[in-house]
Amino acid sequence: MHASNRMFRSGYVGPASGPRYEMWREEFGRRWVSLDFEPIAGDRLVAELSGTEHAFIGLCAMRGGPVRMQRRNDLINNSHSYFTFLHATSSRLAVSQGGRSIELSPGQMTLTSSEAPARVTKLTDGQRWSIRIPRRILAETCPRIDDRIARPTDHDSELAKLLLNQIESAHRFGPKVDAVTNDAIARHLLDLAALCLGAVGDAAHLAKRRGLAAARLDAIKSDILRRLGGFDLQLAAVAAAHRVSTRYVQHLFEQSGTSFTAFVLEQRLQLAHRLLREPHSRSRKISDIAVAAGFSDISYFNRAFRARYGATPKDIRGVT
Repeated sequence: MHASNRMFRSGYVGPASGPRYEMWREEFGRRWVSLDFEPIAGDRLVAELSGTEHAFIGLCAMRGGPVRMQRRNDLINNSHSYFTFLHATSSRLAVSQGGRSIELSPGQMTLTSSEAPARVTKLTDGQRWSIRIPRRILAETCPRIDDRIARPTDHDSELAKLLLNQIESAHRFGPKVDAVTNDAIARHLLDLAALCLGAVGDAAHLAKRRGLAAARLDAIKSDILRRLGGFDLQLAAVAAAHRVSTRYVQHLFEQSGTSFTAFVLEQRLQLAHRLLREPHSRSRKISDIAVAAGFSDISYFNRAFRARYGATPKDIRGVT
């Protein structure tokens, strides 16, 4: 994949033998990802893969049953040197490379290199993610990066969760955005991966200020959207839930050009606007819709709504 936001999907379900299997094995496994696939139990393979490219970073999700993936010497392409950061999302993985072996439980991560034979075995049903990062770029961020191959990462549950959220968002929305945004996505993913791999010094400081801050802001915004209808959506409660200070949350929003209060108000007004326009909500009282959007003061809701949309809630409901 070479375009800044290219996407691919591939899958195989069936016996691990015969012309159809051999064609998929050759065209996808060997040419696209330089891996050979084979089931580890029985003679049936179930594999669904989808990938996206974000500037210099590639993402790949794999779902399905147990399978062994091997990179032998004949599948190594020395013209493209990269690391693959593996995330055992909801399956167990066994990873071997360079005389080292590690078994990953769901949520754990490790690193492999494209420059040497490797074996990754998906031991259970479920999903795993991989992040492909060029060697040169990751080595600039993480010194002694080869020491991390087939080793456990410095496991931080919050950091791992933020990384997974960013991976899933990038995979979902990346193909729909422009090249500049995709480059920012790649930088943020690199920052989080580097922190998981133990980046230190200036590289760690930059990663925390850039990628980690962006991931935390995205997580906080998602949390706010889930809690819009509650009257207890307060800055202190959100900060405590994310184990950061209220000042840090305020700083994140200020850096994005808004404030915590302004963001919450805007999202509540947008929710109320959508509910007013939905046909199945026409029988609901406007006051009930205001409450559903998190407004406890109906007079304040009416004033804020008119200031935002230049019309009353009743006017918006009457638009067809």
